[in-house]
Amino acid sequence: MAQITITIPDAIAPRVLNGFAKRYNYPITLEDGSPNPETKAQFAKRKVVEYIKHAVREAEIEQARNDAATTAGASVDTDIQLS
Repeated sequence: MAQITITIPDAIAPRVLNGFAKRYNYPITLEDGSPNPETKAQFAKRKVVEYIKHAVREAEIEQARNDAATTAGASVDTDIQLS
């Protein structure tokens, strides 16, 4: 299995996590008012994983659409003979 490692120096880790949490709307408390059990680091990791999955999903969907369009176009060109 491939691994992706991101190294953030300890001196700026709080800055990075706080900025990431703010950018992606980390909730300090849940809707019911209870504290969020997910740490900022766990939240950041989850959001990075979601981002990667979304990017792969979108790329593969686009490729499948392109492949389907190519196949359909070729089928029309070879199967439909009009005179």
